[in-house]
Amino acid sequence: GQRDAIPACSTPPCSPPVVLGATMNFEIRLQPVVSIPVVVIVTVVLLGLLFVRPRHVQLSGYQWSALIGLRLVVVLLMLFAMLRPSFVYTKTEPVAASLVMLIDDSRSMQVADSLGDKPRWETVKHLLQSAASDISRLNKRLKVAAYEFDRDTRKLRVQNGEISLPAMAQGDESAIGSAISDALARETNKRVLATLLLSDGAQRALAPRDTPPQVAVRRLAADNIPLFTFTFGKSGGRERADLSLDDLVTNETIFAKTPTEVRAQLTANGYANQRVKVQLFWESAKGMEVVDTQLVDTGVEGGSVPVALHYTPLTPGEYKVTLRVEPREGELVTTNNEVSTFVTVRAGGINVLYLVGAQRIAGEPGPEQRFVRAALARSPDIVVQRKLIDYNPMGVDIVDLIKRPSTASTGPRTGSAPDVIVLDDVDVQGLNLASWQAMADRVRHGTGLIMLGGYHSFGPGGFRDSPLADVLPLRFGPAQRQSFGDRLREDVQIPGPLHMQPTTPIGVQHPIMKLEGTGAAANRSGGADLWSKLPPLDGANLIAQSELKPNAQVLAIADDAQHHPLLVAGEAGDGRVLAFAGDSTWHWQMGGFGDAHRRFWRQCILWLAKKDEQTQGRVWIRLAGRRVTRGGRVEFNVGAENPQGEPIASAQFHISVQTPDGRTETVPAIRVGSDWLATFRQTTKPGDYRITTTANDTNREIGKAEARFLVPNADLELDRPAAEPTLMTQLAEATKAAGGAALAPEELPALLKRLAEKPTEVKQDVIAKVTYWDTWPYFLVFVGLLGTEWFLRKRWGLV
Repeated sequence: GQRDAIPACSTPPCSPPVVLGATMNFEIRLQPVVSIPVVVIVTVVLLGLLFVRPRHVQLSGYQWSALIGLRLVVVLLMLFAMLRPSFVYTKTEPVAASLVMLIDDSRSMQVADSLGDKPRWETVKHLLQSAASDISRLNKRLKVAAYEFDRDTRKLRVQNGEISLPAMAQGDESAIGSAISDALARETNKRVLATLLLSDGAQRALAPRDTPPQVAVRRLAADNIPLFTFTFGKSGGRERADLSLDDLVTNETIFAKTPTEVRAQLTANGYANQRVKVQLFWESAKGMEVVDTQLVDTGVEGGSVPVALHYTPLTPGEYKVTLRVEPREGELVTTNNEVSTFVTVRAGGINVLYLVGAQRIAGEPGPEQRFVRAALARSPDIVVQRKLIDYNPMGVDIVDLIKRPSTASTGPRTGSAPDVIVLDDVDVQGLNLASWQAMADRVRHGTGLIMLGGYHSFGPGGFRDSPLADVLPLRFGPAQRQSFGDRLREDVQIPGPLHMQPTTPIGVQHPIMKLEGTGAAANRSGGADLWSKLPPLDGANLIAQSELKPNAQVLAIADDAQHHPLLVAGEAGDGRVLAFAGDSTWHWQMGGFGDAHRRFWRQCILWLAKKDEQTQGRVWIRLAGRRVTRGGRVEFNVGAENPQGEPIASAQFHISVQTPDGRTETVPAIRVGSDWLATFRQTTKPGDYRITTTANDTNREIGKAEARFLVPNADLELDRPAAEPTLMTQLAEATKAAGGAALAPEELPALLKRLAEKPTEVKQDVIAKVTYWDTWPYFLVFVGLLGTEWFLRKRWGLV
């Protein structure tokens, strides 16, 4: 017969098992291939056919009885096969037991903070050698299975109670959870009596070997297997001399000739109140070159001190940046003496000075400035510097901000003059006269200026007699002033809601007002359909037609009865000027028109900076961060834009990543809105990774972009070598019901003696099933009966 586990019915037609008889130890089950009534009908039909006699041959009673008997047996055998009976019973069998020992041989086991300040590994080896006789006695009664583990799990040879351990612990990871799972999988055919874990308790593992120990121990608890933990080392670790740099911070995108600051935190253990040399390395064609050096006081023991070094890159490109503290004698680990990242240096761009005034009532800037700055931040060639004017004190002097050297040919840099100035609800009293005069002079010499609406903008802001009155495209009446502390003047404001509409023909053709691409239809309409769908503004400053200067061009109007101007363009000397009466375009972003909001404000800044005639598009890669932990996941976006900064929806991308060892991996991407999202996971090797993406549009190459990210060469084992006895205790407590416990290393011999006294042969119930209808003897009998019946019929002339 056949003995196996009771199978589930898997192939139709199929019926649930029928129990014909059962006791505490056995039962007979039927699993008919079809329903019982069908089996009965088939059997009755076959039995009826037995009595059909041939008419052309006369058989004797003996012959006929022989045929009837053979056919009856065949029918009964067929009935037996259709019912598929099985005899199921329970029996008790002895199962060999095993003792599993897991020994941590990662590099942190070399730290000398165990018993007698000896290395943890030496203590483990000495302890196991002293327990060899106990292990030998145990090994005679059960199977002692010893495994060493770091990243992987390897079985050790056990002979005469001695475990063949390596001379040094050299593993780069401590995969405790995976080691427990591996050992259970390898001992699956045995009954595990107990599991012993000898480690410092610190799980330091990378994917995919980073199974949490708590998850693996749950299986031990479910199988009623006790876990005994032995912790080697101290929770605080041994004090070791070490210098480390962390928390590297710098701008990932800067412009050429922009002074750049690179900051980090220096931590010193064992080198308190000393001066150490910190260097800034900048990548060049010759390799990594030192561009700045600083002597830093380490401060108090174990404390962190900030470090800041500087460099001004001159050439556009992508560069690796490294901060390094010079190693000192006695340092065990030097991989944490440096931190690196990548920065992108761009050839040029637009420097925007955004002056925002505190609101008259709330005392804080309004929401518009946050949304506008966020929209401009999406453009890598626009840098925004924000300054809050809170009127405390009045008349702030910002002449130095305005009169710095021009950046027309070098691109924006810290300490340079702005290419565009944005005034967002700033009253004339917010700055002193010299600042307003400097601003007007800069506009005449080519700096762009835009004034946004607000309770203290234009005439209500007191600009009638200010130096800006000559450069703005508006004239202000003598009775428009909104003084601080006075009731809000409604006669100089237009109540909302107001829909913004481009004028015809000037507005619809102006580059600022084009929101729907650059096709012929868009050139004719200016995207009028999209403008009509944008959420309305909350209100605006009142600009009368009579207030427009002769050179003013009205680009947008309100949809009120008088069609009041909302966006007015003008020129003053070499500079371009915009007067925008609204201050609530943030509703566009909140209403689901974020692309239109971003495009409008980008086009405003490009026009003011006289860079609205760009002819080149770009392909880009946007990384969430340039530093990724080993084994971590890297997500990044790619995209392509036309010269107007609009995404090319039909672009297709080929993305690849070059790993530090020279391999090239192709990375698929999925579309998310107008961008493409890609994920790269093979980051187990430390070093520099290079992402390359090529964009194509209908078999035409749009362009190519590259970006790099770094996987630091961090020493997982020795950067934080402290033992974790708390975790070891938690793991043992999870199997407390089975007898598990956290023990001191010196308690290992006593535990082995107790285990040696326990019964090692474990009995367990085995459920067995015996069937006969699917065996070869049954088949031979069935075929033999059919063959005999055919032989007799042939011999007696029936066929």
